[in-house]
Amino acid sequence: MLTDQIKQKIIAHSRNQSELEICGLICEDGEIVPCDNIAQNPQEAFEISTDYFEEINALCRVVAIYHSHWQDSQPAILSSTDIANSKASKLPYLLYHTAFGQWDYYDPNDLYPYPLIPNPHSPKTLEYYLGWRFEYNRSDCYTLFRSYYKGMLDIELPDFPRGDIEETTSPDWDMFGSNFESCGFRKLDLGEPLQANDVILMCIVGDRTHHCAILLDPSTGKALHNLGEGRLSEVFMYGGYWVERTRAVIRYSRLEHNSQFPYTNFKALTDV
Repeated sequence: MLTDQIKQKIIAHSRNQSELEICGLICEDGEIVPCDNIAQNPQEAFEISTDYFEEINALCRVVAIYHSHWQDSQPAILSSTDIANSKASKLPYLLYHTAFGQWDYYDPNDLYPYPLIPNPHSPKTLEYYLGWRFEYNRSDCYTLFRSYYKGMLDIELPDFPRGDIEETTSPDWDMFGSNFESCGFRKLDLGEPLQANDVILMCIVGDRTHHCAILLDPSTGKALHNLGEGRLSEVFMYGGYWVERTRAVIRYSRLEHNSQFPYTNFKALTDV
């Protein structure tokens, strides 16, 4: 969708307004529609009129929203607000940093959170899910969980609104505990044998359950997760420290007794 022609049009738009954040819409036919930035501080933020968006969308079907960063102090990546707005609108967001000549792109409808970084692997292979840079609400442990379940198992799980990463250690934050049953999961009983694709819910910092991992092979303890800032998604061995941090193991109803690995004596060792 992001063609060289679209990039050149956005670059040309940015040259006309070099010291504020430009913004606009990308239409299905590849045309761009520059928009007025109605934000109170257009040097550091952008906002597009809802009425104007609806007017353009009725004419050409909008398929993405773009804007720019222009200051050296601004990162060349979409902000957490951009990601949240992209998810809310269900539209991809595109960023062009005029000072660095760099692009960032996010599609909330895609399995992979960094479409501009090539991922040559099939979503049906484990390699597809390795090496994802951690970024809360864009590429975190729950993002990996959702993408793996959709790509590997064809199970669609809802996304949940998230704010800043600090919320995960708040005593009021309980995204996992409040939602797993309504999403079709049940909590395993203490000592119940584990199977592939069970999800391990853990508390790493603070008192709340705020981290998840996917068990790949119960016979070895091999599991997949995206741990946190400065880390990449990786395979790790579930045992020892990780078992101590476990609050619950949950299983999707459709996967009951449907493992590609045989049952073993590997047990859930902690109560919750």
